[in-house]
Amino acid sequence: MFDKQNNTDTNPTDECECIYTFVCEDTCNVYGVAITPDGEILVSANNDKILIHDLNSGKVCNTLLGHSDQIISIDISPDGKVIASGGRDKTVKLWELNTGKLIKSLAFRADPIHAVAFSPDGKILATGGNNKYKNKGQEYKTTTIYLWNTHNGELINTLSGHTLRINNLIFSPDSHILVSESNDSTVNVWNLQTQQLLYTIPEESGLITGIAISPDGKFLFCLGSNGLSIWNFSTGELNQTLWKKMDYPGKLLIHPKGKILLAAISGGIKLWDLENKKEFFYFIFYYPDTNVFGWTTAINLSRNGEKFVGCASFSEGAILKVWKIHNYSQDVLEIQKAETQLEKEDYFKIETIEDARERSYTSIVRRRGQKAFREKLLTAYNNQCAITDCNAEQALEAAHIYPYKGDDTNQIWNGLILRSDIHTLFDLYLLTIDPEKKGSSVLTMLNY
Repeated sequence: MFDKQNNTDTNPTDECECIYTFVCEDTCNVYGVAITPDGEILVSANNDKILIHDLNSGKVCNTLLGHSDQIISIDISPDGKVIASGGRDKTVKLWELNTGKLIKSLAFRADPIHAVAFSPDGKILATGGNNKYKNKGQEYKTTTIYLWNTHNGELINTLSGHTLRINNLIFSPDSHILVSESNDSTVNVWNLQTQQLLYTIPEESGLITGIAISPDGKFLFCLGSNGLSIWNFSTGELNQTLWKKMDYPGKLLIHPKGKILLAAISGGIKLWDLENKKEFFYFIFYYPDTNVFGWTTAINLSRNGEKFVGCASFSEGAILKVWKIHNYSQDVLEIQKAETQLEKEDYFKIETIEDARERSYTSIVRRRGQKAFREKLLTAYNNQCAITDCNAEQALEAAHIYPYKGDDTNQIWNGLILRSDIHTLFDLYLLTIDPEKKGSSVLTMLNY
C-alpha cells in the first residue's frame, strides 16, 4: 500500500491518488490543515506560520504571520473566504484567505487554543482550549467552549462542561448542535439554541480521539481505544460498535456522501468503506529516503469530498500530502447532484407516487431518444441491442456515437441501439467499442 523510499501510495485499486507533497526540511510541527470547499487551496499551520498552498500550481503562494507560538488548529469558512486559527499563544485569529490580511484577533484566553471550527452555515466559530488550573479542592475547573459571531467577531456565548483539554469541535449539518471531544474521556453534545447539554457519551466507551456526524444528522461516530462506536444522534443511544481493537487512533472524518470514513491511525491514514465495513486505503508516513516512521498530526477533507490531506511530523521535519478520491469523478458528482435535487422534490414520497410515476415515464422516454431516430435504429439493428442481442424493446435506447448536437447528428451511422444499462456505461466512458474488432472482443471495459 505504500512505497517507503518514495513515500508515495501504491494502492493497487487506485481509489486514491497522491497529487501533492510538501516537505518541511527544518524541524517543524504541522498540527492544523484545511482545504477550501472547491479543493483548490490547501492551508497548513507550520509552527507559528500559516502557509497557503495552490494545489493547481503545486506551490506555496502566501505565508501569513501573526501568531507568536505554535498554531494547533485551523479551519476554513464554508464559503472558502476566511481562515480561523488558534494556538499556544492563546489567541484566535481570523484571516482573509485571498489576500492574507488579518481581519481580527479574538479575545485572549488564559490557556492555549486546541480546536477551532466554523458552523456549516458560517455564522458561528466555536473554539476550545486547555485547562491546566485547579481550584482549592484540587479538582480541575471546567474547560470553556467559546462561541463567536463570525460577522463581527463578538462573543455569543460560552459552554462549560469538560474538565480537561478540548481536542475536537464539530457541528451538526443544520448548525444547531455542537459536539465536543475532550481529554477527560467524554464527548458532550450541546443544543446551541438552548445552550444546554443534551447528553454525554460515557467514559466507558474508552478514550475517544475522533468524532464525526453523518451527513444526514442521524448518527454520531466516535473513534477511540475501543474501536468505532456509532450512536443515535437524537437519543444518544449506542447503535453498534465496529473494529473493536484500534491501535493509536486519531482524528476522524466522514465523507459528505456518508459512505467513507477517514481516520488518522498508527502513524498513517486509513479509509473505510462504510457500506461494506472494510478498509480500502492505508498509507503510512515515512520520511523521504529513510526508514524513519512518522506520526500523523493532522488530517482534513474538502467539503466537496474530492480531496483529503494528511501530515506527519519527524525529528528531521514534516511531510504534508494531498490525495484525490477517484471514486468521486465528475460524472459521479453530477449524478449525485441530480439525486440530491430529486430528494429535495420529494421524488420518492408515497403521497406523490403518481407524480413520481409520471416523471419516471418521462425520463424513460427522453432516455430512449427522439422517437424517429430510435425507430430508425431499431430497424437497422433488428430490434436488438448492438452488444448484448437483448430484444426486449422496452429496455432498448438510442445512443449517439458522437454527442447529440441537433437533428444533423440523428443519423443511423451515428447511432447504436443499446440496452439501458449498457447505454449508461457507454455514456460514462466505462466501456468503448473498437470498430476494428469483431465478436466478443468488440467490447472493451475501461475502468474494471
